[in-house]
Amino acid sequence: MFFGGVMKRLIGVVLLCACTTLFGAESVDENGVVTWTPAAAGAEIKGEYNAARWGMYDVQAQLEAAAAGKVKGSIGGKELSGSGDGQAANVKLGRVYLDKSGKLPVSLSTEPADAAKPLNIKALLLTPAPEGKPIVQDEDVSITLHARDSIVHGKTLRFENRPDKNTLGYWGNEKDWVSWDFEVKKPAKFIVFAMHGSYGGSEIEIAVGDQKLNWTTKNTGGYHTFTFLEVGTLNLEKPGPYSLTLKPTKKVGGAVMDLRQLVLCPILK
Repeated sequence: MFFGGVMKRLIGVVLLCACTTLFGAESVDENGVVTWTPAAAGAEIKGEYNAARWGMYDVQAQLEAAAAGKVKGSIGGKELSGSGDGQAANVKLGRVYLDKSGKLPVSLSTEPADAAKPLNIKALLLTPAPEGKPIVQDEDVSITLHARDSIVHGKTLRFENRPDKNTLGYWGNEKDWVSWDFEVKKPAKFIVFAMHGSYGGSEIEIAVGDQKLNWTTKNTGGYHTFTFLEVGTLNLEKPGPYSLTLKPTKKVGGAVMDLRQLVLCPILK
């Protein structure tokens, strides 16, 4: 009986250790970049990533030290692959769309160019990426910033691609924010309209460079009832690349809002 009891405890410890190695730890910074750290660094990684949200990500493997060779594997069933040049400690593994939140399997393996310099993976970096296409200024000079073309920065905010939604939603964390990168070919002064659904009262800041617009969401009848609201003007007076950020400064109610798009309409002279 004594021996049998000891064996059962030992088997339990072994199983516990085996399960522990299947998990990793996640952290999210203020820009929404996820760092997933496996239970132990190594050349072969099997684990589980508990994704807070679905969405598009650029994925990199973070190595213990720079080394040349190949890294391949998958996350949530989506294939990853890349090559290290021996100069940088990060290896780009491509852009993947994680179509669900929750626990996702992670599997990675490495093939070093020099057996004496192994590629030991210590973390995965998942950087939010836009789900849509590059933003092009329309012939009428207007610029439409669709929710699907945004870059999400945060823990719960995400793009909902259902036809009846087509919006940035799950905005329960007021520290989550969003940005758009676009190019202006025909400079102008623009009136900014936000197509949003809300019960009203949340305070928002839009910024392009030093220019800032502060506005308050309106009660449109609910999060899924969308209405255009004029929120101010921006002067984009030079051609070239721009980045527009939209950040809540105060959340009222259960969520900041649902946001379908921003439209920048030129003020014709």
